[in-house]
Amino acid sequence: MFQHGRSQDADGVPDWVFLTLVACGQAFAISLIIALGAASSGYSGWSAYAFACGFGAVLLAHRAAPLGVLAVTIAGIFAYYTLEHPPIGMAVPAAAALYFAAERRNVWWPVGAGMVLLAVSAFFRAVNEHEPGDVLSYDLLTNAALIGCAIAFASTVRSRHQLREQQERIITLERERERDRAERTMQEERIRIARDLHDTIGHALAIVTVHANVAREAVGRDDDTVSRSLSNVTDATTRSLRELRSTVSMLHSPARTDRAPHTMEGIQTIIETARQAGLTTRAELAAEPARVPPTIATAAHRIAQEAVTNVIKHAGATTLTVTTRIEDDTLHLTIGDDGRGPGEPSAGGHGIAGMRERAALLGGTLTTTRSPASGTTVTARLPLTREPRT
Repeated sequence: MFQHGRSQDADGVPDWVFLTLVACGQAFAISLIIALGAASSGYSGWSAYAFACGFGAVLLAHRAAPLGVLAVTIAGIFAYYTLEHPPIGMAVPAAAALYFAAERRNVWWPVGAGMVLLAVSAFFRAVNEHEPGDVLSYDLLTNAALIGCAIAFASTVRSRHQLREQQERIITLERERERDRAERTMQEERIRIARDLHDTIGHALAIVTVHANVAREAVGRDDDTVSRSLSNVTDATTRSLRELRSTVSMLHSPARTDRAPHTMEGIQTIIETARQAGLTTRAELAAEPARVPPTIATAAHRIAQEAVTNVIKHAGATTLTVTTRIEDDTLHLTIGDDGRGPGEPSAGGHGIAGMRERAALLGGTLTTTRSPASGTTVTARLPLTREPRT
């Protein structure tokens, strides 16, 4: 027997070579049995050897019709004994056909065929009065063992083929899952980069716009104001370029992508830019920077930056209030103004959505409230003990 089902074996030998060897081996084995039995039976013809070649040749069609090959083989065995040729056993000519049928089709067909062979063999030997009982039992057990071994071996090979196919399917599914995971990670990274660029460039442009307008109105009337405003423009663009280079640097250095580019101390710089933009600022930064993990500190910095940018661009405020505190292992960040801007800062844009996304990724929340008397307040609550999630 051999394990088929592949076009080539591990050494690159075509599968049909092995099939041809099996067919030739079957024909040779049956011919040898016939030759050994011919001496005692006095047989000297050639038709028995033609049957032997036929039993081998029919195996070549097992791929197209394994059950058909089995049926032809059984019919050939019955025809062989009908012509009173030398005995070759009922199971020997059918062993290969039983194997191929069990390996490629439902196992019950070869089991039924084997039982038919055993039943016919037992019947004709039983009606033969010259056949001793012990010879009958030995022959029946031998045929049953050979048929059983052929079917059992085929079932084992078939199970192994199915297991290998399942493993290949699992590997394919794992590869697809890894590809999907990589695509999701890439998309999340794109969103993160877009959010960072939006916050960084948007904040810088808001500051630049305010100071440029101040400088334009002061040209020819107050040179000191012009100089101070242009200096603030330079500072804002310099900071923006520095953050942009930092982002690009981390993209070019994968090993550094887990480093947080901002700290809690950076919120003070954001407040200073708002003061330079003409707002009266009030700050109460009670949160201890050492207790805030880098990831949380970066999110808080970005939320504060976007909220202050919205105040400068949309609120029409005169006063900005920023507070931070840690309570129940949660960082509380509040940015309020006394302006009359829209209830949702950066209405129509992505600012408020980006802030909420940052908070949600860290297991936190972000809310905005609007009061005609007290302006707009943005409140972020970021747990200090939660891991970032996607």
